[in-house]
Amino acid sequence: MTAQMSEATLPTVSFVSNYREVSPLHGYLEEMDISHIRGTIFPIGSGRDINYKIKTYGQKVTNLSFEVRNIDGSGLVENTDLQDYKESEDTITGSFQLKDLISSGSEYMLVMLMDTEIGRARFYSRIVWTNDESRYHIDEEVDFVRNFSIATFDKEAASEYSRYLESNSEGDNTSFNKVNIHSSFNQVTWGDLQIVDHSDPEVYVTDIHGQTGSYLLKYQISIKEGALNKTYNVCEAYRLRFTSDRIYLLNFERTVNYIFDTKSFSITKNVIGLSISDPDLQLVESSSGSAFAFVSENRLYMLNNSENRLAYLFGFYDDNNNDIRTRWDQNCIKILKVDEAGNVKFAVAGYMNRGTHEGQVGIAVYDYNATINAVEEQAFVQSKSDPQILMEYVDTIAYVNNSDVFYVMLDQNIYAIDLNDRTSTSVVDDIGQGEYKISESMNTIAWQSDDLKSLNMMNLGTKTVSEVTAENGDLIRVLGFMGEDMVYGLVHESDVLNDQMGNPVYAMYNILIQDGDGNILENYHPDGIYVTSVSISDNQIRMTRVVKDEEAGKYISTYDDQIMSTLKAEKGSNTVSVVSVDIYEKIVQISTKSEIKTKQIRVLTPAQTLFEGDRDVNIDTKRNADEKPFYYVYGLMGIEGIYSDPAEAVKLAFRSPGTVVGDNNKYVWIKGNLLRSNQNMSITRSAEIYPNMTSKDPVSVCLDLILNYEGVNRNVESLLAGGDSVYQILESSLPDARILDLDGCPMSAMLYYTNKDIPVMAMLNDGTAVLIIGFNDLNTVLMNPTTGAVYKYGMNDSEKLFEENGNHFITYIMEED
Repeated sequence: MTAQMSEATLPTVSFVSNYREVSPLHGYLEEMDISHIRGTIFPIGSGRDINYKIKTYGQKVTNLSFEVRNIDGSGLVENTDLQDYKESEDTITGSFQLKDLISSGSEYMLVMLMDTEIGRARFYSRIVWTNDESRYHIDEEVDFVRNFSIATFDKEAASEYSRYLESNSEGDNTSFNKVNIHSSFNQVTWGDLQIVDHSDPEVYVTDIHGQTGSYLLKYQISIKEGALNKTYNVCEAYRLRFTSDRIYLLNFERTVNYIFDTKSFSITKNVIGLSISDPDLQLVESSSGSAFAFVSENRLYMLNNSENRLAYLFGFYDDNNNDIRTRWDQNCIKILKVDEAGNVKFAVAGYMNRGTHEGQVGIAVYDYNATINAVEEQAFVQSKSDPQILMEYVDTIAYVNNSDVFYVMLDQNIYAIDLNDRTSTSVVDDIGQGEYKISESMNTIAWQSDDLKSLNMMNLGTKTVSEVTAENGDLIRVLGFMGEDMVYGLVHESDVLNDQMGNPVYAMYNILIQDGDGNILENYHPDGIYVTSVSISDNQIRMTRVVKDEEAGKYISTYDDQIMSTLKAEKGSNTVSVVSVDIYEKIVQISTKSEIKTKQIRVLTPAQTLFEGDRDVNIDTKRNADEKPFYYVYGLMGIEGIYSDPAEAVKLAFRSPGTVVGDNNKYVWIKGNLLRSNQNMSITRSAEIYPNMTSKDPVSVCLDLILNYEGVNRNVESLLAGGDSVYQILESSLPDARILDLDGCPMSAMLYYTNKDIPVMAMLNDGTAVLIIGFNDLNTVLMNPTTGAVYKYGMNDSEKLFEENGNHFITYIMEED
């Protein structure tokens, strides 16, 4: 038996600030891991009052209550039932006051709970309270982003907002798919597109701090195209700085994507038109190309050209189910396999908006059977993590082999799930903590051993594991894949030297490219030159290289080099292309292998196969507390990446711009949000009275000052003489701190820590070190132990100084903060 996916039933909850409704929340039927829930944030005024609005959609909602928990989920602060609220046909409104149990300026997790017709639902949002009424400006900022957005539809009204734009050559004015603050005024105001309607935006407060706030607006527009009106999803991201004089628009980004509609004549002889869309879309075809599947705006379609059938396989929203619940985009579709008959295997990961798993987070694997035109669930793996984190893991690796074994990454482990008997096994544990790489097709993964003596390469299709071992006296580093061929490097152990931080530098004397059968395709070994890092893009490997200074016992940079692949990238029979048209600028289309008989094509909407029991697969993904921490980067529009290296996380967040949070949901780094000036006066005073500073080792002086500032006294000189690195000394001396090796990050990113009175230690090429202990608009404040001076140094000069010295920074954050 089959049936259509059931409708959404859970309510939504919004906060109300002076009649402004913000941050719609969606219900979870399972208790989530709060330390891995990001979501939205709501600032609370000095009275600790919260106004809320529940939209019930005509469903019964009872037994309301709320909880306040620590942001890392470690403890319950408050648990209170709600009694005083007003009910109407489809709305519940009310307010409550938090008890005086929370600290000003600290973030907490608010959980609203209620009984619904399908179970007790939880709604999560971060909150922050301050007794300083002038600290947060949510009302003014929400008004600004809403007015800015509305004004873009009227060029005359938008003229007053043109001063907020920074139009320059960085802006791409050739596509409406992605527009930002650097785009032209005409581009931001929709050019000559005939927009006939736009919905009222949903406003999400994604981050808010003393100086900055970040907001997302989501809405739909209708554009007149000939006799038809076509619908598009729009997402706008804003980052603002509020001052007493004005609001500054720091960042603005907008994406526009066509919602593919089989009824709007988007299909012609050899083309499926996707209008204004992101060209980086999923398209997977059968071996001959006669059938293929593609994802458009989180909806999955399959075209079987030989049988003239187009099927809409999966999507939470459609013409009959189109509201804020079904459109919520905290999920993604991953196409796993397409065969000649048009059968499709695919996975859906993240929050389940409706259907059997409504209100749950997880990964569902489905089969579309073209013969009976039905979709059947094969397995469901539930998760308690933030949907965005789960989506990031599935994007990293999700692969199914011919034996119906599904491989997926969950919480930095790779699991194999047998879709036939719904059992799971761990393939590689904690792979995310070390170096691992995945081939382009996701058919092969490679990872290196902890001792760097060998690496393993696993073919997921055959489940075979092969080992590549370094010769005696050598180490091996896995570097990546060029297509399906593995790239790795060899290092003489005698060539491993330490950098300024005491961390090892692996200078590779040999770079090799090996295919899946073990054949060496390329052997790169320049005489007297070593490779320290590589980047692989398409058919090119770019190598950062050094030469060895034997006398100084260190490496010196030399010119880069590259390896080019002569193999041409294989193109499928059906291809995604971008074409230019007059008013729409760049549009996306799928060019098909063979002609589409548009008059004969049948459009199908499969039902879902019903079955008894469930298809759940239980996997315990809990990590041990002593395992290496991970860093989660959130940009303006959501998660950007997950890293084990804090430096890589901060560099990405600096570019995005965004924030970095740790496994405990606490901030590691935030873009901007700086005071006009700050200086660590405690270290300034300590430096003035430090005995015989200039006669001591500069590194030990800097470490002494840091440790003394945190109330720790150790013999740093003897620890350094004993071979301990700067990182090891800080880690052993500050057990309640997270030590951050931020090697390669820009100097201006370090001001986040000096803004919080945390010193940053910078290592220089001559073996000395300085402390960055303050800043103002024009200068940094440095403490130089070789001279004993605390002085101001120009911001641009500081950037140049530290960049020329390799940007070697190390600092820390206290975990209890």
